Amino acid sequence: MKTATLNKGKESKYLNHYPLIDEEDIYAHDHLKEGDLVKLVTDQQQYIATGYVGRQHKGLGWVLSYDENAEINTSFFVHLFEKALEGREYYFNIEGTNAFRLFNAEGDGVGGLTIDNYDSHLLIQWYSKGIYKFRYNVLEAIKTVFNFTSIFEKMRFKDTSYAGGFVAGEAPEFPIIIEENFTFYNVDLNDGLMTGIFLDQKEVRKKLRDQFSENRHVLNLFSYTGAFSMIAAEHARSTTSVDLVNRSRALTEENFGLNGIDSKSQYIYVMDTFDFYNYATRQGYQYETIVIDPPSFARNKKKTFSVQKDYDSLIEGALNILSPEGTLLLCTNSSAFSLKAFKNVIKKSLSQSEVEYEINEVMGLPKDFKTHPHYKPSKYLKAIFVTIKH
Repeated sequence: MKTATLNKGKESKYLNHYPLIDEEDIYAHDHLKEGDLVKLVTDQQQYIATGYVGRQHKGLGWVLSYDENAEINTSFFVHLFEKALEGREYYFNIEGTNAFRLFNAEGDGVGGLTIDNYDSHLLIQWYSKGIYKFRYNVLEAIKTVFNFTSIFEKMRFKDTSYAGGFVAGEAPEFPIIIEENFTFYNVDLNDGLMTGIFLDQKEVRKKLRDQFSENRHVLNLFSYTGAFSMIAAEHARSTTSVDLVNRSRALTEENFGLNGIDSKSQYIYVMDTFDFYNYATRQGYQYETIVIDPPSFARNKKKTFSVQKDYDSLIEGALNILSPEGTLLLCTNSSAFSLKAFKNVIKKSLSQSEVEYEINEVMGLPKDFKTHPHYKPSKYLKAIFVTIKH
């Protein structure tokens, strides 16, 4: 095992169990390669923690254990997976949901590794070359701890020609159908980086259905496969889904069909969001609820979009087509965009637009997406319901 020596004065945050090993905190790291196990020590060579090298989030790697004698082997992962499974018992025993996260990176003890359950079809996501070096141990531990029909994997790091695919079990024909809060969705674990649904938004979707859809016209921007539209459609007067990607239309129509809804009774547009704002304004369309859940960063032929720079313009455009007493559901999954900063953007945009507003609800990750108490970026999801008082 190699040694990573901290620069003087940098030891306190690691003694307080900060999980990400920052590259700038290490005295010298040229000798450290992806997948290396390292002992993190002070400049006096006092042991602090054991970690691995896996470059991610501007970090050199992640802490795995604070026990100097810990062996990072299959048994180590078995223990963590058993603990994680125990914490998800609730999801195995509720009706109407069979897709959720089984293991959530640093929140469950291994930064750079997630495992999702899609109705017994498991998806492993590897976020660095370093954690992928432990693939054998991780797979053996998964097979020991979790019940599964199949296992798939996706590479979430660059510099690899292998994107992922089928690993073990009985491979299903995709798409498979999963259920979340009594609503059905198509999922494909073998089609690029996306699966068809973002599991971290399950509680936000439920809140939208239960409190902000009844008898409303609901607009879902950056709609992808229409997940927010599906769950809202049960109670809404209408849903409108807008996404720039061509295939979003077919995927959304298929999801409506799964839920016994005629897609022709809903509205689906393949358009840039800002172009849709202009179109809807010209047509005089109004919506009682508008969902804004953009990617952190996007680029098309016309423009580049960044949530931190451009979210205010999304809010301003939405206000032009929001009905009196309407509600905005404002979301971001950017770990670099803190809740405080996000709230400030919202408040500033609404104040400049000279509207009165009330923040109804501030939501984050569901409990299957376990977060790390000493690492704020692990609480990356922010979803805020705001009612505008005209």
